[in-house]
Amino acid sequence: MIIEKVSKNEEWEDYYIKSKSSNKQYIITFDIMEDTVSCDCEDFKYRKENLKFGGVKLSDKENHCKHIKRILEIRDKLK
Repeated sequence: MIIEKVSKNEEWEDYYIKSKSSNKQYIITFDIMEDTVSCDCEDFKYRKENLKFGGVKLSDKENHCKHIKRILEIRDKLK
């Protein structure tokens, strides 16, 4: 996976993640004010259909896709 931080301000930060094997790319967005995270991959879209808001709480690891999990593993190194 290729990962890079693409934007940040006081309210949110975005990360770009690209798969080396499939060439698919996704944007992971952290909403700092709401303490939520979202991804535009199909897996996350499927998981969030049962949720009441656009992202999942950072503490709700059960509903994180693999892209969110990977970003959380290395997020501090990218700051």
